Amino acid sequence: MHWTTLNFGTHEGKSLPQIVISDPDWFFWAVARGVFTGTLGAEAEDLVKMATAIKIPKPHSKRWRVEYRYEDRGSFLGFEFVRANSHCGHHSTRLPHLDLSCVRRGKAYDKKGCRYLLRDFRRRYFGKSASATKRRCEDFFSNPKNFVRPSTRPAE
Repeated sequence: MHWTTLNFGTHEGKSLPQIVISDPDWFFWAVARGVFTGTLGAEAEDLVKMATAIKIPKPHSKRWRVEYRYEDRGSFLGFEFVRANSHCGHHSTRLPHLDLSCVRRGKAYDKKGCRYLLRDFRRRYFGKSASATKRRCEDFFSNPKNFVRPSTRPAE
């Protein structure tokens, strides 16, 4: 699948999959503000659907949940995979999939929380010491098997 590269702003030269994995706070803010138009807008719309419905990478994924942990004041602390039938911790929420917009639910602007989210994402989806390269990000978001809801974006 081909992803368009941004030709403006802070993230100039990056594709949307790179941005959502390096700065999800900015990505979701930009989508809400209508920053992306045309082809880029269509890609962003599809990417929102995918980035908010990432499948848990475990055998029998339906038996697992993503537990999102927050501080008392709403700051995001990280996520982990837990058994669906286990006790839910204090100041946490659970979903049957990973939602990269979860940080914005606690606080509208939480850069530290985004760093925790990305740390946990990279470890659990790319490998403990793997970096989020352009190719790795684009390949991840080009594979419909990584999501609980299929993309509306046609394969190229």
